[in-house]
Amino acid sequence: MNQGEVLLEVVRSEMVESIHSGHLLILDSSGRSVLEIGDLDHLIFPRSAVKSLQASAMVRSGLQLNGEQLAVVCASHAGSERHLTVIRSILQGAGLDESALKNTADRPLGTAERFAWGEKPATSLAANCSGKHSGMVATCVKNSWDLETYKDPHHPLQRAIRD
Repeated sequence: MNQGEVLLEVVRSEMVESIHSGHLLILDSSGRSVLEIGDLDHLIFPRSAVKSLQASAMVRSGLQLNGEQLAVVCASHAGSERHLTVIRSILQGAGLDESALKNTADRPLGTAERFAWGEKPATSLAANCSGKHSGMVATCVKNSWDLETYKDPHHPLQRAIRD
């Protein structure tokens, strides 16, 4: 497995505590490469690391949220009651409820939140990615795009994100 190049060494009391390696590409605002380290063709699975990029496409497509709402769209959340309240507010602002979410059902991610959840069944709202998905369906409503297929790679939302 290609671990990449050393990107960072954490030193404490003159001892290397940890080494972080990977592949890095930094682009300027015009898309020109500023810094390249490692194998730039190495296949990666960024998962949640690209939520802010997805959210920027939603905003460019007309999504209007306050700072707290945008923060939960850009991040994985622990599933606290505050997080769920903010996500419900995004959905309600678009005239939707959690049934519009097509993400996989889960229980809260945070330890305390999962403990508090108890034996209740998993839900799409409690899943750590429901903030992003609430932004996605709200963007679809704003643009009169189909809600049922918003995760399809050919959907206008997904094309906007890819662009």
